[in-house]
Amino acid sequence: MTKILIIEDEQPAGEYLTQLIRKIDTKAEILDVLESVEMAVNWLGHNKMPDLIFLDVQLGDGTCFQIFEQISITCPVIFTTAHDEYAIRAFKLNSVDYLLKPIRLEALRFSLEKYYQLNSENAISKVRHLEEMMHSQILNRKSPRRSFLVPYRDKLIPIKDVDFAWLTIRNSVVVAMLHDERNLVVDKSLEELENQLDPSNFFRANRQFIIARDCIREIELYFNGRLLVRTFPISPIQILISKERVPVFKKWFEETD
Repeated sequence: MTKILIIEDEQPAGEYLTQLIRKIDTKAEILDVLESVEMAVNWLGHNKMPDLIFLDVQLGDGTCFQIFEQISITCPVIFTTAHDEYAIRAFKLNSVDYLLKPIRLEALRFSLEKYYQLNSENAISKVRHLEEMMHSQILNRKSPRRSFLVPYRDKLIPIKDVDFAWLTIRNSVVVAMLHDERNLVVDKSLEELENQLDPSNFFRANRQFIIARDCIREIELYFNGRLLVRTFPISPIQILISKERVPVFKKWFEETD
């Protein structure tokens, strides 16, 4: 019996994937369906590693990379994504397989058969390569983006990366707060910006915020092991670091160039 964990932030997609898996393998046991990086880190930190994980690339509070930053995953992974080029470039040679959404029954059957054909030694080897690749990408991103053209009315405003204090999602758009307290709408997602900004200077605090090191003025101990980050310019919404992300945040903040 294969014990499977599904990490998928869209409930209908998680339920649909569960149904498809059970159609193909009636003996498969779905251990849980988790919706976020935080939930995944907590579950994996308190339970025995499953036999196989189905992992969505983009989750509600971040990307799957953030799970690998905090937990050593020692089982094979099948990635699911709606963004084919992103998944192919990142995982094609290292994961068991990747599936494009909407997931088709035959594509899923092929992925599961591929997994079942792997002997345990080969599966472990693949996972180790996957972990090494992910850590390398996370810690050694090259050529971070240093300048942006931000639309403003009928103009494009040149902004340097160091001008950003924090970036947040507001009414479904990304708003950048600059150190000089100007607000500008950025025509990119937080996920895109997270991958483009220099990780030594910018941190994905949670689903809503990316913060710059230089904007942090105070860090307060908060409920349930979380941290409250106070910034300047001041954020109208609390910027909280989850308990699971606290060690990663502390390590990032204390690192020197």
